[in-house]
Amino acid sequence: MQKSLDIRILIFLLELVSSIISFIVGYYALKAYRTTATRGLLLLYLGFIVLGIGTLLRFTTAAYVGLIVRTIPPTTEHQLAGLIRLAASIYMITQLVAYGLFTITYILQAINTSRTSPTVAQAATIPAATAGPFVQLFFIPQLELIAITLLGFITIYTFTNWLIKKETAAALVTLGFGLMLLSHFFFLLMINSEAFLFLGQISQLAGFLCLLTMLAKVSKTNA
Repeated sequence: MQKSLDIRILIFLLELVSSIISFIVGYYALKAYRTTATRGLLLLYLGFIVLGIGTLLRFTTAAYVGLIVRTIPPTTEHQLAGLIRLAASIYMITQLVAYGLFTITYILQAINTSRTSPTVAQAATIPAATAGPFVQLFFIPQLELIAITLLGFITIYTFTNWLIKKETAAALVTLGFGLMLLSHFFFLLMINSEAFLFLGQISQLAGFLCLLTMLAKVSKTNA
């Protein structure tokens, strides 16, 4: 029981950190966009801001539900079902919007690659991700399947781009989205064990940090 509680506390903290990192990534994407005027960076900024909002909402709801469940009778857990469904639905929508924006970024890049100059192309390439209340809030299989599809496309595209350019920034982008993709595979398995949720949070956070590192380098280079 104590081990399960400790894992949940770590998951709460990772969720909060992921939200903060998501906002920071969005900030650097906006900063890079103002320097390069690359539309892909603007979409990346919007995507991570939306993702940060959704993640922060889920953290707040999960913390609230965890507190309520520990201080009220177990029978009241059923009364939280509506709140959990609402929060989970909002999170699903925000994450799909964010991943949709990421996907559009790379679709536009693929379309415009042959028409951009080397400098602009480089900027676009550097986008310059037994069920109780707790599990129900995080386990959304429909979201995971759609997210895996979208992130799978982005990861393959960025990996192909890295094979062509062999640049550190391109490698960080591929690694970042690849880790975000891996996190959703873990999330899809979490119904069997909350340990998979913890692994998913770690992978997601690592992916955000890769993208943050890349954008910070771009911002510093263009400063």
